[in-house]
Parts: sequence; structure tokens; C-alpha cells
Amino acid sequence: MPEDAGKKRFIKDFLQQVKSGAGFIDDIRIERVVRPPGSDGEGSTARSLSGRQISNITQLLEDDLRHTFDDGFFTFRFVAALVGSGKTSLLTYLHELTKTKPTYENHSVVVQFQLSDIQMGGGSQSFIDKLYCHILADTFWQLLHNVNLSLSVKNVAEDILSDYLDKSEVAQLKAASRLMPFRNKFRNYIIKCVYGFEEFFFEVVSSISAIDPRFSFVYLTDELDVLERFHNEIQETRLLFKQLIRRAFQPFKSKIRLLIYLVGTSGNVGSFIAEDDVIKSLVGDLVINLNKGYSNEFDLIKAKIAERIKGAYKGYKDFNPAWEEIQDIRLNPANTLREFCQEYGSAVLEIHEKYFNEAPEQLFEGNARELVEAQCKQQWGSYLSQYAYTLSAVSTTTVLAGHAFDCCVELLHNGSPIARAFGEAKNYELLSGHLQTFEEWLQDVKFKPSSSDAHPPDVAFMIAPSCPSLLHRKLELKNIQFIESEKVPRIPIPASTSTSTTTPTPDSTSTPLRLPTAININKADKALLIIAFRGTRVNQTTIDKFITLRQRKSYIHLESLASDLRFTDAVRRKLQEKLDKGEIYF
Repeated sequence: MPEDAGKKRFIKDFLQQVKSGAGFIDDIRIERVVRPPGSDGEGSTARSLSGRQISNITQLLEDDLRHTFDDGFFTFRFVAALVGSGKTSLLTYLHELTKTKPTYENHSVVVQFQLSDIQMGGGSQSFIDKLYCHILADTFWQLLHNVNLSLSVKNVAEDILSDYLDKSEVAQLKAASRLMPFRNKFRNYIIKCVYGFEEFFFEVVSSISAIDPRFSFVYLTDELDVLERFHNEIQETRLLFKQLIRRAFQPFKSKIRLLIYLVGTSGNVGSFIAEDDVIKSLVGDLVINLNKGYSNEFDLIKAKIAERIKGAYKGYKDFNPAWEEIQDIRLNPANTLREFCQEYGSAVLEIHEKYFNEAPEQLFEGNARELVEAQCKQQWGSYLSQYAYTLSAVSTTTVLAGHAFDCCVELLHNGSPIARAFGEAKNYELLSGHLQTFEEWLQDVKFKPSSSDAHPPDVAFMIAPSCPSLLHRKLELKNIQFIESEKVPRIPIPASTSTSTTTPTPDSTSTPLRLPTAININKADKALLIIAFRGTRVNQTTIDKFITLRQRKSYIHLESLASDLRFTDAVRRKLQEKLDKGEIYF
């Protein structure tokens, strides 16, 4: 039975995820300030490994990735914070960033694991050997099974195993379809024939690097705290990482790209470093100290959540009392980031269920069809300029393979379809769930984003007022284009629900006065942009980057611009002042 386009619901699932307060929630991720250790002010602290200037978490993590993936240096970091302050989220965010560049994703092994995954005590194996077996098992799982890696890398990995294992054992590892059975078989095979796992690990790294000099090995290790009650295990873990760090710092004939993060609470990280002079001298100052969360960070997350509620339900008769209750939510300023998410997510979810439990999310009825049609004319322009090529009418709420697409267009040749365009539109900042669902739909309709046999490619678009930076990168990798567009909401009329609508309440915000000399930053040349950004500390390099970005999309919100250019809070405030005074506009 086809889905009802008017009942696509994502907000409740989103709020449930926020309420859990667990793991990385990219839909509420905000940029957290990073300052140098010892400096004054609010923010997390860390030192750049490359010497490049960093001001926020994304810049820090991307600098570390660049330090290894692009520059070819060994990178080691401790991450320390109170429980619930975002340590694991940072680790997962770094993992996600490794997937946003094909040059990274196609030339790396990225292993994220918890020390609690490894058996403590018992057995004849030392904890060092258990830890190395776990690391090596996950490394070989990816080397043999990751579809993004080249055949030459897979062949080298198989050759290494063949030097140590029987043919039947190698065949069983290659045939394994799930990670857990692979790990068990790998451990049973490898402990019988490898003596000296550190040597074996570096043999693997060196052999893969020889065939693919760009190849990087990334190990993101969480839950150092689990070792707190196991003295021998923490000693062995310290020894393993100390030897690994010393070995990685040694000069090699060719660069070995290795990146390691080790994550724990502040006290455990501090003692892990302090109790070994070698670790302290080599990497003791390479700690990312995360703050527990500041009120301004909480306010940014609250705004993201509240604006999505507003975009989905504004116009319903019960919106105003619901909105007032959301605005009245008060939280403990001493909360950690996790506690804030749990409390605020729970409070908003209760309000959502009270007022909007049966309400479908508001449909986007702006200029989505016109935007998709215009993009199709541009991207298929070389075909449309030829005889016998035309565009079909832009249809809306088109059901294909059981899915109701917001927009569909076909490129016709002599009246027959040869390529298709699909569009989905939302009234609020996109959620990761939107991409997941849309991607599944596209797979079901056999979406073909690549040209073949001289046929043009299919195209796909997601339309919304804004899109988080990380999600924007993922859209691009999936060949889905983002179109930034203000909503022009239609008032939905749900059948027989308590949320039936009346005339919508006008938006209380008003457009600021615009000075005669105001500068449209979407259209101004560089000279005018320098004037427009004067006094904000936006340099000419950033202005050049903005000019490049403008070629792909027009900006209608400061938040989107600030996210793309990674402005600090201070720059955002100065630009907002210019907008409020009418000196600049979009």
C-alpha cells in the first residue's frame, strides 16, 4: 500500500534520540569552541599538532585527519572529560569525518572500539595479546571486506595471512559474512602462529603502505575507564601504547600514516599519563580536554530542536500553547551535555505527545517544484538544447515503488523517459533520518546518478531552509543535491484529529529595516564584501571561500553561512548586528 505523503514523520524519532542522551547525535551537533591550554575563557582546550590555527572542534579534528591522511604524520591524542561531556560523541564524529572524503574513505582502515569489548582477566593470553588480536581482527576484517578498498590492498592483506595461516583458514576468513564470527576465527588462528604481535602489526601497516602510500590506519579507542579496577590490564595497556607510540615516532623509509585516539574520563587519562614518564614526555601535552557543556552551547542545541518543532507544526491550532510550554522549559545550568539532552529531549517529547501525537508534519508548499524544474533545466541543459529532448511536467506527491515523492520530473526523448529527477522538501533543518529514508527510496526506484550509454544521469534534490554541515557532505557523497529554500507553509487539514487547524498565526518576527547602502552579500563583488565584513574579523581568504560557495547556492540564513565558513560565536554576533542594523542582507 503506498505511503501517505502527508504522514511522513521524523520529529518524534528525532526527539526520542535526543532524550536517550547516548552516543553521537549529528542532528543536534553544534560547533564547540576550542582554545589553547592555559588561555583564558570558556571552551574545550587542545593544541594543534600541525601548528595551524584552530578555533573549534571540527577544525581540530579535521586538522588531525589532515596531519595523518594528507601530510603523512603519526597522530596520537588523548581525549579527557567528565562522564557525559561528549567524549564518545567526539570519537564518533571523527569517525564520521573520515567518511566524508573519498580520498580518505577509499584509502583507510578506521577501527572504533571500546576496551570493554576485550575480556578482562582469565585465560592464558596476556591482555596485550588480547588487545592486539582485537585490533588486528578488525583491521583484517576491513582489509578483506571493505568494498571501498582497492583490489591490490585486499590481495596484499590476503598474502600476509597466507604467510601465516593454512589455505583453508584464509578461505574461511574471506568467506565470513559477519564480524563477530570473523573475530573468533581470526583470534583462534592467529595466536597459534604469530609470536610478537607488535612486529606483526607493523608488518601489516608497512606492507599495505608499500602498495598504497596514501593508506591510513585509524584506531579510535574508547572507555579507558573500564580498566580502572584491573591493575594488570591498565599496566599492559599503558605498555602497549607506549611501545606503539615509540615505534610510530621512529623514522621509516616511507611515511606510515597512523592515527590513534584514546578516550577516558579526566582522572583516568591524567593518571594514565602521569604514571609513565615516556608517555608523558612524548604525548602528555596532546590531550583534548572537553568541557562539560556551557549554557551558550545548550542554547544553540535548544534552538535547533525548537525550530524543527516550529517548522513541522506551526499553523496547527494547538501550536501556540505548545510553543509557550517549550519556551518555558527550564534546565539545571550545572548539567553536563548528556544530562541536558536527556532532560530537554524528555520535556519537549512530552509536549510533542500532548499536542501533536496524531498530527502529521506540515507539508512543504513553497517553490519546491519550480526549484527542481530549474535545476533540471540547468543540469540537463546540454540535452534540452537538442531536438526531441523535453521535460515532462513537474508532478507532485508522485508514488513510485510504494513511496510518495514530493516532486518528480522526467527528461524525455521523443516522448520517452530517459532520465528522472526526484525531490523531497522539508519545512525545517534536515535530519539525518531524511537522508536515510530518501536514499532507501532512491534505491527502490533504481536511481542511476551516473551516465551510461550516452544517457544522462538521474538527479535527486533535498530542499529545506538549512542543512547541517556533516549531513550536507553526506548528501554530496550520495549524489543528492541540497537546495536551500525558505518554506512557504500550507496549513494541513488532518482528518478527524484534535489538531485540526484554523487560520495560522502570523510569524511574530519582522524584516529589519534596510539601509540605502545595505550590501546584498549573495550578489556583491569582492570589494563590496570586504566592506560588508569589515569589523567582523572575516579575512580575505574566507571571503574568497564564500565567493566560491556562492556559485553553488544562495544563502538566506546567517546560521547556514556561519556553519559553512565555520565562524566563531564572536563573528556570528557581529554579523547578526550588521543584519539587525540593516547594513547587510541576503
